[in-house]
Amino acid sequence: MESHRLVESDAEASVPVEVPSHATGASKKVIGVASAVGLFCTGMWAGDQFAAGRPAFHPAAREGFQQLTQIIAKPKRGSCSRWNEDCMATGCCDVVGYTCFATKPGKASCLKNCTPSATQSCTQPQNIMNPILQDAVPQPMSLYCFSVYTMNTGTTKPNYELDIIKEQFARKISIFACEQSDVFSDVEVAVGSGLNTIRVEDKEGDFHWAKRKVSGAWVNTGMFTQVWKAVKVQSKYQSADWVAKVDADAVFVPSRLVRWVQAQSVPARGIYLENCKFVDYGYFGNLEVFSRVAFSTLLENMDTCKQASEIHWKVGIKNGKYGPMGEDLFAQACLDLHGVRRVEAFDITTDGACPADRPLDQQKNKKWKPNCAETSTAAMHPFKKKEEWFQCWEATTAAFGQ
Repeated sequence: MESHRLVESDAEASVPVEVPSHATGASKKVIGVASAVGLFCTGMWAGDQFAAGRPAFHPAAREGFQQLTQIIAKPKRGSCSRWNEDCMATGCCDVVGYTCFATKPGKASCLKNCTPSATQSCTQPQNIMNPILQDAVPQPMSLYCFSVYTMNTGTTKPNYELDIIKEQFARKISIFACEQSDVFSDVEVAVGSGLNTIRVEDKEGDFHWAKRKVSGAWVNTGMFTQVWKAVKVQSKYQSADWVAKVDADAVFVPSRLVRWVQAQSVPARGIYLENCKFVDYGYFGNLEVFSRVAFSTLLENMDTCKQASEIHWKVGIKNGKYGPMGEDLFAQACLDLHGVRRVEAFDITTDGACPADRPLDQQKNKKWKPNCAETSTAAMHPFKKKEEWFQCWEATTAAFGQ
């Protein structure tokens, strides 16, 4: 039996996840157009063997027919097998980043990776793949990006978000290098010449009803539902193909995300990109990426999701063991409830809040931050002070370009 420990994301409100105690990390993370995450990444299902690589297509379509891709897009966690149970029937595992392999005749196991041996096969036959495969089509790659500045955080700790965002705007980097962008806040303040934050109001009385146990900051789900409503009113996202919510303390290079998503086909109901592995729920808030259809599903259903007994966000998962849901977990739960699939994208962020992203000797160091000169993922997190944020941005762009 594996032991598990609780990790609370520093960026979001009481993000509850459980991490296998043997989870590993790496000191470097590099993103590429066709990067693969082990065997279990987006690609084509070819006969009885999964072909690694992203993307991969069926044979060229004949004239007059639409070319389709089959991608791995997993259903909600509750539809998958427990990590220590046979996964033959579901084809997926309830720990993000684990793969279901057929290991013996009639038996399948959830594993981080699988090495064939005399006593263990490592195949993914059609019956295992069927539940997690989706027909998909190539997607354009324009981005709508937004950030949120919170003035009333609920704590007395210094908050440098606005300073960071103002300098981003002055340099036209981070979200301001996307085709469309906005900044939302609980106050209206100037970001720069011609740009103010878009203020959202506490219309449902849930901005300041509870605080995180560790940081003392307000649980942010109530505020974000109003932000999402404001995004809907602004409607810029409708002209983009992908939506990215970026934390102010995440160093973000949009062109790297574009290179990733240009290789990603999307099913009819959309997808969202899970960015942290070896946890129960892998949609961490430093960089939340939705296809446009997936984001539209969130916007159309967030009110009902706030009332849904299946989610019960003010209590949280496991009968409130970890406290109320932060906005990233709430968004994932709402999308899962409405049938939007998830694609593993562990190479789009390097996040100190994700234990699997930390080096082996830093697994318990919750204050760990990436070495940006050695990191070329689309986002690096957290860099809460203005000086360290721009030092990171300059280091990663000097080493790997924008």
